[in-house]
Amino acid sequence: MAETAALTREETVGLLLAGAAHVALAWVLVTQRPDPVPVIPPERITVSLAQDVALDSTAPNPSADPAAAMAPDLAPLPEPPAAAPPPPPPPPPPAVRPTARPTPRVTRTPAPAATRRPTPAPTATPSARPTPAPSPSRSARPTPAPTATGRSQAATPAPAATATRAGGSRINENFLDGTSDATGAQGQAADRPSAAQQASIAAAIIRQLKPHWNPPSGVDVDRLVTVVRFRLNPDGSLDGAPEVVRTTGQNESNRLQVPRHQEQAIRAVRLAAPFDLPERYYSGWRVVTSNFDNRLAQ
Repeated sequence: MAETAALTREETVGLLLAGAAHVALAWVLVTQRPDPVPVIPPERITVSLAQDVALDSTAPNPSADPAAAMAPDLAPLPEPPAAAPPPPPPPPPPAVRPTARPTPRVTRTPAPAATRRPTPAPTATPSARPTPAPSPSRSARPTPAPTATGRSQAATPAPAATATRAGGSRINENFLDGTSDATGAQGQAADRPSAAQQASIAAAIIRQLKPHWNPPSGVDVDRLVTVVRFRLNPDGSLDGAPEVVRTTGQNESNRLQVPRHQEQAIRAVRLAAPFDLPERYYSGWRVVTSNFDNRLAQ
């Protein structure tokens, strides 16, 4: 039993080596420290502080074209003034009429006609008489003097007609000079804006309303469109308080924002007044009806 329990020299050496190796491994594990992770310094960023800031953006406004479609509805203009341009053409005819006047007079006053009437037989005279009035022609046959007077009388109505024509030409001249009674109505028609001028006036009103229009924010507020009507004095100031005509695009989501939307529209009109508009065309912008929506604020 003593022999079996005793270890051989080789086994003893192996056990000692194994124990020494385990002790060395434990010592290395205890004393070993992990390598520190290298710290990478952050990159430097250069920051510049701007002191001068522009108040107005210089970028193009892509919504300029859509905003033009929201021109205010101006008061309708009566159609009769469209007939004003025709009066200028009448002046040229009077210049031509004086040249044509001497020609009929020369044809009516030839002397041979007086000589022909007494010489031919009475049968020929009635053939010549049907052209003028028959009754005066018979009374003029017996005596040559009355025939001359008849002709003079026939000639007198011609100057009367020419006088009326001349009077008409003078009226036309006075009308063109602005001294006739119709000049007032004609001047008013001339002061009414054309379609192009009316469009430019509408664009001017939009430009003056846009800086003061601040619509409220909320759900589906962009669907609201408030129509406001207001009257202006010739100097561009408000003639009375603006009134809300209607507000469209209402639903359950934006119904609570409708009063605020209308209030802001009226506020924009009050702040924009007085408007800078041509007083000459006051009849075209005396009453203005404008639409206020989100596109006007863009």
